[in-house]
Parts: sequence; structure tokens; C-alpha cells
Amino acid sequence: MKLEFAVNILLLLLLNLLVKPLYIFGIDVQVQNSIGPEQYGLFFSIFNYTLLFQIVLEYGITNYIKREISIDRSLVSPYFSGILLLKSGLALIYFLLVFGFAPLFGYKHQELWIVWYVAVIQLLLTMVSFLRGCIVGLGWYKTDSIFSVLDKLVMILVLGWKLYMHEGERPDLHDFVLVYMWSVAVTAFASFCFLVFKVGVKWVRPDRVLLKNLLVATTPFALVTFLMAVYGRLDAVLLHMLLPDGDYYAGIYAAGYRMLDVYMMFALLFSNLLLPMLSSLMHDVKNAARLIDFAVGALMTLTIVAATGGFVFRREITELLYHHGDDNWYDTVGILFLTIIPVGLSLLYGAAILSIGKLRKQNILFLIGGAVSIIINMLLIPVYKSLGAAISALSVNAFIAISQVIIFYRESDLERNNKKFFLLALYLIVCLMTFFLISRLSIPVIWSLVTGAVLLLPASVILRINKLDIQQIKALISGRN
Repeated sequence: MKLEFAVNILLLLLLNLLVKPLYIFGIDVQVQNSIGPEQYGLFFSIFNYTLLFQIVLEYGITNYIKREISIDRSLVSPYFSGILLLKSGLALIYFLLVFGFAPLFGYKHQELWIVWYVAVIQLLLTMVSFLRGCIVGLGWYKTDSIFSVLDKLVMILVLGWKLYMHEGERPDLHDFVLVYMWSVAVTAFASFCFLVFKVGVKWVRPDRVLLKNLLVATTPFALVTFLMAVYGRLDAVLLHMLLPDGDYYAGIYAAGYRMLDVYMMFALLFSNLLLPMLSSLMHDVKNAARLIDFAVGALMTLTIVAATGGFVFRREITELLYHHGDDNWYDTVGILFLTIIPVGLSLLYGAAILSIGKLRKQNILFLIGGAVSIIINMLLIPVYKSLGAAISALSVNAFIAISQVIIFYRESDLERNNKKFFLLALYLIVCLMTFFLISRLSIPVIWSLVTGAVLLLPASVILRINKLDIQQIKALISGRN
């Protein structure tokens, strides 16, 4: 199972390394530079606002069915039919809530058309998430990796032509939102066709009892989704609400959060793959422990190198990417780079908790995290603006990550590897010191980051955070499990 995880995560990483960085830095950054931080900040705050109500659309469905189908694949057709019917009703409630509360969050007049398009995008994104959940649950990991980048590939082709090859006007906010919507629609349609025509998932008449049981069973998963949105996505909405020039500072926060988004694209690949695999190993404690130890070592090594490098070189990276910049930008970007460390740990152990299905303590934790996030943001944003939101994100995510590690090991039969966490803390210190020393050299930022990575990634093997297993490597090359 450890080898299967490694093979599939390598394929996912390869595709995502090719497509998603090209989208982020070649398209998304250039769109923000083109339309300005205020306009992009408005889109970013609305995107996060619509996420607050995603509990209605998602209702914990994806994580639940991913876990259940990986355990019993015969459930896919009943769930497929029932959830599609259920989502049509949930979508109506979702749009009523989004537009009903929009004026209370400061979205009025011409801003409402952006709210409409972004709400449609959220509906399509949850549909893609559900369809991909079915695909992963059925074990089509490699196929899912293709669908994980399809929407970004469409946006690269369309917006890339408009940005770099078209001689007319550069894309505005309206163009960006429309292309985003249609790219997700293409991915949803392709995923649906794959399940129906390739896999042979059939439509069966939805059973009312099944739908009722599904709603009851997914409620804890739904609370997880909602509460994560509250503590993870409210920052930009509060910037829009609390500051007279909130859209501008939301744009600065978006510039830093984009680094977090880039990271999450890759970290979510680990957690999404870890969830069904751990679910299938629920009764095999030894192999489950090995799998999670492998995933934590692999992901957190990369995470700590990226976070510390980004923090130390925050000014150089910001000036390289954006047409705007000042100390507030640099520090906001730097703090959000550090935030990827607790986010990565939280994603892994959040998936581990979902795999054992014991969510009560996790939901209580997220409820506390949401309340703490609101309080800290209300205190810091009026004074420190985007930097205050970034400090809040780092603090709350660190609290959530540590708490989820504790919850998982208390709720599962696995023994916590305290030595691994000590070594990760030591590795964090080593990485910070190394990048600070490199920053004293007069070399370009790209080469500084590459030099740091070349020195530090092998150090994770020396510290025994990651172990080189020669037999595993031979098996990987030969394709044997």
C-alpha cells in the first residue's frame, strides 16, 4: 500500500507540477497584475464569501462517499444517482442563502453579478469534487490525476491566448470569471462522462430511505466542511467588511494567499489519496501506521523547505511576481508562506481523522477555531490590515494542526511517533538557518531557493525523517507492489 501511494502521488505531482504552476504564475498572477489588486481583491473576497455557504452544496458528501465507496464499491451507483438528485435541491437553497446574505457582507449593485458567477463556479466545483470522489473511491487514481488539472489546462489555453497572443484588450475581471466558470463546467462534464460511459456507473432510482440516511450520515462531514471554511476563508471577507479600502488589502492578502493556494493544490493530492487508502486499512494498524508515517515525512519535508525559503526571501519573491509592493505586501506574503506548515500537517491528519469516521471532537475543534479566527481578525485587521489577517491565519492554523494530531492518535489505535515530530521541529530550525545564510550571498533569488532545496532535501534523509528503502525503490522501478 505504501508503494501504491508513492506511485500515484508521483503521477499526481508530475501532472500538477506541469500544469498548476503554469496556471498560477503564468495566468492568475498576470490577471491580478492586469486588473489591479483592488479588482482582484473584490473577486477574492467574493470567492471566499461564497465558500462560507458551501456546506449546503457539499454537505460533507465528497469525503463521505470517498470513504464509503473505497470500502464497498457496489455503493457507487446508488450514491451517484441519489446525490445528483440531492444536489439539485441543495443548489436552490445555496443560491437563496448567497444572495440573501450578500448585502449584509457589503456586496451590492454591480458586485452582485460577480457573486452570481462565482456562486455558479462553486456549484460546479462541488460537482467536480463529488464526481472525482467517486473516481478515487473506485480506485481510478491515475484517471483522477488528469481531472485534477483539466480545468486549469482550459484556463491556460483560453486566458493565455488573451494575455499573450491576442492584440486587443487584456482580459478584465468579467473575462476571468467567465473563463473560470466554463473551465470547471468542462471538467464536470468530462468526469460525468467517464463515470457513465467508461466505468459503467448506472442510474438507479433514488431510494428515499437512502437519501435520508445519507443526509444523517454526512452531517458530521458537512460540519467539518463548513467550519473549515469559517476559520480558513473568512479573512478576506472581513478585510472587505472592516476596512474602507478593504478590497485593496484583500488583493494584497490574495497575493500572499496565492502561495498558500499553490501549496494546497499539492498537499490536497496527498490528503485526498491518503483518505481512501487509510479507510481501506482501518483494521490493519501496522500498515496504516507505516502509510501515515510515510505521507507525513514526504509532505512535511517539502512543506518546511518551501515555507522557510519563501519566508526568508519574501521581498524578492513578491517583487519578482507583482507590479505592486511595499513592506505590508512583503510581510503578508512571508507570514502566509509560514502558514503552509500547519496547513500541511492539518490536511494530513484531518484526512486521517475522516478515515476513521470519528468527527465529533474534530467538529468541536473547528468550531473553536472559527470563533478564535473571527476574534483575532476583528482585533488585528483594523490595525495591521492584511498583515493582521495573515497573523491570524498562521495562529489559528497552528492551533488546529496540533489539535488534530492529538485528536487522531487519541481516537485511533495507532501510537504517536513523537520522534518524528521532534525531527520535523529540528528540520524547521535547520532550514531557517540555512536559508538565512544563503540570503547573505549575492545570488539571484531563484538560485538561492534552488541551492537551499538541493542542500536541505537530502538532509531529511540524514535526519531519518524520510528513509531510503532500496527494496522499495527497486519495486517501484519494476512496477511491483
